[in-house]
Amino acid sequence: MTFNTGTGTTPLLARQSKGIYNFLIIPLIFIIVFLAIWFLLKFIKKRHETREWIEAQKKRTTNKKDIKEVAQKYSLTHAESELLWEICKKGKTPNICYLIHDSDAIDDLFRSHYSRMKKEHEPEKKITDLFRLRYKMELEEASAAVITTTTTLAEGTRFTYMIPNGMQILCTLKKNSSDNMIVSIPQQLYDSDSKPPPLSKAVFSFTTHTGMYYIFSTRIIRYSTGLDNQPEMVLSQTNDLRPQTKRQSKRMAMDIPCLFSAVREDDTLKKNNFVPLEKQHECVLLNISADGCCITTPLPIKEHQYICVSIPLGDETHQIIGRIVSTRRNLVNNLFFLHINFLQIDAKTQNRIFASIYGYKPGDEETLSS
Repeated sequence: MTFNTGTGTTPLLARQSKGIYNFLIIPLIFIIVFLAIWFLLKFIKKRHETREWIEAQKKRTTNKKDIKEVAQKYSLTHAESELLWEICKKGKTPNICYLIHDSDAIDDLFRSHYSRMKKEHEPEKKITDLFRLRYKMELEEASAAVITTTTTLAEGTRFTYMIPNGMQILCTLKKNSSDNMIVSIPQQLYDSDSKPPPLSKAVFSFTTHTGMYYIFSTRIIRYSTGLDNQPEMVLSQTNDLRPQTKRQSKRMAMDIPCLFSAVREDDTLKKNNFVPLEKQHECVLLNISADGCCITTPLPIKEHQYICVSIPLGDETHQIIGRIVSTRRNLVNNLFFLHINFLQIDAKTQNRIFASIYGYKPGDEETLSS
């Protein structure tokens, strides 16, 4: 018998060597693929951060994928996202994902679509949906930039001074500096012996132009008379700002005379259908939204009663039935603040209020009488 003493390998050793090579090669392939993908993603990310790529994305027309991204970000319903797609498609809107952060551009976009809807005689209900969508997106955008300090408040901001005894005083931020805030106050409060003393705690509320509602606590430094001989209150700056529950629709502050009357229930019609009485009373409209308003009156009307407010819209006056949800007394001038929730209001009147609040010109829609 002869033996092979050469350097060759047996078939068994060859198979074992091949298994070892496979064991080493397969992980190596995975590592190479992983590195290739990593470098590719890094390249894409870097490319997407270039000014040229961003500018190109901003300019391209909005597509369905962009609408889906915005809908997820702003928690839009299917109906709302479809309406937004219609707005962008008809307006040939640049990439809505970027445009959404430009408040002026969004205003122009919705104003143009509103005008288009009016010309095409779209149903009032659909126009209401347009305004609801506008406000929802506005609120979500504002929520991303919550105000955390009173030092950033714009001069001219309207405040409501809420005194613990139930008084609510309207005032205006006159001057805002890093040291303090100077607020104009009514002469009646300045002359009142019951006004809160200096160094006492004070609570105020205000609404931003986007509709976000805030309450903040601060301290009164002193009372004074300004260079214009008007009474003032000097307040300390504070970081104690608390955003409150979002309103369903945007609200606008104002100060115009109007009328209101009591109502009676019409038994000939369905339940909770009210008609106004002939006798009317004078009041002042302090703010309004498409869902409610606030008026002041010297009459001590209790909460939970139904009321009809006659609101001037352009050349017409519209009677709106509502329910008084809260009543607050101003002890300085003995006026009562009536906060009213609208119950009977037609869609056309509601949309006129919306349009006026968003500042549409008379050519687009009639505005509230000044």
